[in-house]
Amino acid sequence: MRLARTKGIGTATFSKLMGLYSSATQAIEALPTRARLAGRSAPLIPSQTAIEDEIAWLAQRGGAHLLRSDSAYPHLLTFLPNAPILLFAQGNTALLSSQSVAIVGARNASNPALKLTEQFATGLAESGITIISGLARGIDGAAHRGALPFRRTIAALPGGLDVTYPPEHAALQADIAQQGCLITEYPPGTTANARHFPRRNHLIAGLSRGCLLVEAAHRSGTLITARLALNYKRLLFAIPGFPQDPRSRGGNDLLRHNKALLVERYQDILTHLNNTPLSAHNPAAWERPPARQASLFAPPPPAPLPPAAAVSTSPISTPPTSPPQSPSPTIPNDKNNDSDKKNILSLLAHTPSTVDEIASRCQLSISAVAAILIELEINGAIQRHEDGTLTTLS
Repeated sequence: MRLARTKGIGTATFSKLMGLYSSATQAIEALPTRARLAGRSAPLIPSQTAIEDEIAWLAQRGGAHLLRSDSAYPHLLTFLPNAPILLFAQGNTALLSSQSVAIVGARNASNPALKLTEQFATGLAESGITIISGLARGIDGAAHRGALPFRRTIAALPGGLDVTYPPEHAALQADIAQQGCLITEYPPGTTANARHFPRRNHLIAGLSRGCLLVEAAHRSGTLITARLALNYKRLLFAIPGFPQDPRSRGGNDLLRHNKALLVERYQDILTHLNNTPLSAHNPAAWERPPARQASLFAPPPPAPLPPAAAVSTSPISTPPTSPPQSPSPTIPNDKNNDSDKKNILSLLAHTPSTVDEIASRCQLSISAVAAILIELEINGAIQRHEDGTLTTLS
């Protein structure tokens, strides 16, 4: 838990450290030395007391930490690239492994769209489907309200469990904490900001078996969630909208290009779910990045999903993975290395880049770049994104 909560330790670095050391305790003990060799200050590692206080704080509010290795960790998330190491949940965590559908759409939704969203959410929840959304204004709020009477809704948050965004949804968030489930990647006290919304969208898409779009304009956050759902091999649904309404163009465009399934009743979604086995979401069917790039930071490949027709609501344990046998990259400590670090940081400050792109632009080998990036990520200088690119931390 302390390693997972250390500033600058992301999913990829956590997996790398756990492969290099036999335990999280050994990895924590090694961090100051690795930082010193890299010429940086020691990372901020939370004390055991701080972690225990946080656990107690969550327990008092019906919340808990969910580590990726825990049996209560959301089943479908375990198969995502760079699945979050640690989640913070409050409420009925059994919902996180239930059959679920995400409903997302415009914040400035039309009244007919809001009404239809509530009807869809009510019908799906009454049929045993959990509704996931992001607690935003408009469609998100309507989706939560439609499912709340059946105690089957999950809100993915862009901040800590104790932070409400938008402020007018404070009562709705409190109701979901009591009758549904709140989930976030961010620790208590973290305020919502623009950088957090992409991570929230990953949770929404990753937790669900399907995603329903209700009014989505071009270049909207809703379409980002839709693309993530497609990337994760989830079913994508869309309700057709009036062609001259800008709020309908994103969804209509997906329908036009056969990227989304047209639905007009919630029963249409139930039919598609019943006709789609869970194995259709198996990550073995995903297109993998080149092995050389994946091996630099990515955790070992997950075990395949069992061939089942529905997600079980009982806890599902994830088998442990074996640590990689290859030795860790050598971290040089000379003036050339310092110059290379500065060049890489300068590049990433202006342009999100992959490992291969960094190596090409800085005229370094892949192994040299990998070694430098490990140190920079451990020390909180850079962050890795779901698409494989890296940027400096602002």
